[in-house]
Amino acid sequence: MLDFTTIWIYFLILGILVGFSILLVRNFPFYRKIIKEEERGRFESLDGLRGFLAINVFFQHAVTSHFYFQSGVWEIVPIRFYRHLGGEAVILFFILTSFLYWSKAIAQKGDIDAGALYRSRFLRLAPMYLFTAGIIIFSIFIQSGLDIDIRETVKGILSFLSLGLITTTSVNNISVLPINAGIHWTLAFEWVFYLMLPILAVSLKGKKMFIMALPLAFFALSSPLRGYWAIFLFGIMAAHIYKKYPEIKFFQKSISSLVPILGVVLIYFISYKPYSFTQYFISLGVFLSFVYGADLFGLLKTEVAKFLGTISYSVYLIHSIMLFAILNSIDYFYPITSISPTVFWSLILFSGVITISVSSLTYRYVEYPFIKRIKTRKVENLKTKIIDQIM
Repeated sequence: MLDFTTIWIYFLILGILVGFSILLVRNFPFYRKIIKEEERGRFESLDGLRGFLAINVFFQHAVTSHFYFQSGVWEIVPIRFYRHLGGEAVILFFILTSFLYWSKAIAQKGDIDAGALYRSRFLRLAPMYLFTAGIIIFSIFIQSGLDIDIRETVKGILSFLSLGLITTTSVNNISVLPINAGIHWTLAFEWVFYLMLPILAVSLKGKKMFIMALPLAFFALSSPLRGYWAIFLFGIMAAHIYKKYPEIKFFQKSISSLVPILGVVLIYFISYKPYSFTQYFISLGVFLSFVYGADLFGLLKTEVAKFLGTISYSVYLIHSIMLFAILNSIDYFYPITSISPTVFWSLILFSGVITISVSSLTYRYVEYPFIKRIKTRKVENLKTKIIDQIM
């Protein structure tokens, strides 16, 4: 039997989307070139992991969209499986971010070039964010029939220009949540983490400097949002664990892929609501298994997984826009509330195909030009350092 919250359909559609992605990679040499240029070996599984995390968020919002058409209220529905798909994905995204950047801080002994960090993060995150913000604003103008409240519209646009630091909830008195699924809240945490990173990293310069980072850490862990900030702490813990134990031979074996699978299954059964400390501890173990080499029996190191990882930021930002556009277009002609589960999931499959197709284009023409500038700047800085050392 198939209904609107069936679990097995997730695996079927995911498999089809992976198959479609394989066709894209094989027919676009650009992506094969990009994948080959990426660093191989170290944390290789993490490159492939990103793509599947972004797709899991897509599925959570797909099911949420069905209930939105029934109630008219956008809120994450308490369907255990699909709620955990998105919740665990965000947790692993946060852990991954703090792990990678704290690992760099450890390697640099706390001496972080704040200017270079902020410049690279701006070039990496802002272009695609602003591109999707423009689409959302355009969509709202169409919905409002160009009946514009200047004050509220300017207020909404200015909040978008904060690049996620301020979560935009509405533009022109129209909620953006059904369009972007409210996903920009995660960017606020990422931006604040990047802003705090150079200060927190001072603690790595010595025990006497550690006290300088305590006020920020105390503020984060004592705020009402401490449950989310704690996730970044687990990523920092992962970086120190890896620094002390850089290799665990067990994870070089294929059977080690059972560890993250069993970890995710355990989270599903013991934690009804996402974002609990129990889930964070288990997620830490799941994440470290990927860091040490678990690759889901080779899946995460495949070309298609790395392709999905490459376009994951575009998938994350644009998937809800695609769901909104496709489902609302159908609803205009035939009520979504009246369609069968089979038709609904067929639309979700179609939305997934369109999301991956559009994301491959936005990565190529919106994200990559700025990524190239970041890489060029890094090469120039490296050359400058080498010349200074020689002189």
